[in-house]
Amino acid sequence: MGIAGVRNIGLSLLAVAIVGLMAACADRKPEGAADPGNASGDGVPAEVVQLKAVTMGTEPISGMDNFYKQLDAMTIEDLDMTVRFDFIPWGEEKNEIGRTIATKEYDLYVGGFWTDFKQYAKRNAFVDLAPMLDRVPALAEHYGDILDRAKLDGKLYGIPSFGKPAAGYYGVLYREDLRRQWGLPAIDSFDSLERYLYKAMRQYPDTPMINDKRFGDVLWELLAGGDYYTIVKDYAVAPVRDPYKVMSKYDTPEYEGLVRKAKQWYDDGIVDRDILASQGNETSKTFGLLKADKKPLEFSNHFGAVSGNYIDVLKARYPEQQFGWLDIGFDLYPETVFLPKVSVDTSTMISIGSNSLYPELALKFLEKAHTDRAYYDLLMYGIEGENYRLDDGRVSYEGIPEQNRKPGWTGLTDGYMSYSAKAPGEWQAIVDKLTVTEGPKLAEANGIHPYEGFTFDASVVSAELERLEKVREAYVQPLDVGVGNDIDSELAEMRSELKMAGIDAYLNSLQSQLFTYATSRAASR
Repeated sequence: MGIAGVRNIGLSLLAVAIVGLMAACADRKPEGAADPGNASGDGVPAEVVQLKAVTMGTEPISGMDNFYKQLDAMTIEDLDMTVRFDFIPWGEEKNEIGRTIATKEYDLYVGGFWTDFKQYAKRNAFVDLAPMLDRVPALAEHYGDILDRAKLDGKLYGIPSFGKPAAGYYGVLYREDLRRQWGLPAIDSFDSLERYLYKAMRQYPDTPMINDKRFGDVLWELLAGGDYYTIVKDYAVAPVRDPYKVMSKYDTPEYEGLVRKAKQWYDDGIVDRDILASQGNETSKTFGLLKADKKPLEFSNHFGAVSGNYIDVLKARYPEQQFGWLDIGFDLYPETVFLPKVSVDTSTMISIGSNSLYPELALKFLEKAHTDRAYYDLLMYGIEGENYRLDDGRVSYEGIPEQNRKPGWTGLTDGYMSYSAKAPGEWQAIVDKLTVTEGPKLAEANGIHPYEGFTFDASVVSAELERLEKVREAYVQPLDVGVGNDIDSELAEMRSELKMAGIDAYLNSLQSQLFTYATSRAASR
């Protein structure tokens, strides 16, 4: 898991996709594909075909020739197919993925809340995979019953990332060496983090410390993460002391505190003056600033992305720099950390386009990717020795040039297939603390998450949700990032617009479903 200009582009692309998807899907034949008339009755080709997929990141300079050589050898023997990937740079994901869906060129897409996944899915851009799971028994067994959590309105529009439980999620990356040099206290609270932000702003006056619109999400977790559980992102929360009492996030005093703090940071120059014109994900820009030593922190990201993509590169470039990580859950609010038996990330998944001539073949490829070690290693890490190294069973990038590091197939991440990472320097201790293989004492003490296994069926309030999304873009987003003048009047206007859009009906439906879930859960104990 934008501004008017970006929104208009996204809506235009969505309109093109909808019109295109209503046309006959047989107007596209993948490069090298067999004539569909020669396919078997179940959609499996009679000869080798080539599927196309999209993934995020930057294609490595070296290793792709060997990558495709090895991949082709496996897929031709096992599936009578080949596959080719196109890479989309981070920062352009929303518009570019929308464009790829509109062009109907690809068989396999990646998406989540950070694209317009739900909008496209509801308009039949992707295949419902639920009826096909009996044809991929190894994949179904690998996931067990947790694929139900990834369903949207009862349909499975993609295979989500999932894996072993891990404590690290949202947090803030900072320069520990600078923190010490500046004589600041250890960063273990909101106040100490804010002191670091203001000092960094003065030391790096040419670079805004916050340039990513997602910072409102992080700020909410920092200010309210110990008081509320999030039931549905962006809309509904419940008090930790009363987890089945549904509330609008926007009616809480903590949200008003978020708005006032965001405005303070905006007015003081911590937040980029053009924050509303930023992409939904500015990690590529921030990473570039970190690599150029023009910014000493990353405020809006999650631990896996920072640990997997940033640290090796930064430590190789600047061995003297030291990094720290403030984990909002594990460090600040450990009583709200729950580690389920299985963690499923429904925010990122790989989908099969409804335009694909061979959806079953694409799904069988996904099965191999999640259950066959040779496939997974190649698709996630690339060629050993060229794109990564294995050091005593841990993935290492020591000695691998930055431009040769292959990003994994976005959405494929599978904690039950991934290797643990070997981290440089002081970062290893942070990785060890936040990467767990067995539930720590913390999780044992907290028990099972109050919403473990709960999925909100929003289909009954789909019209309200569509209106609420428009209100969020027009009224909530500016307040979230500090762009406002009269906070009191703008908060009142935003709440009034949410009410007219149907937030009461939305929350009432959620409350009813959550009550049913809580009652069932209590009865099963």
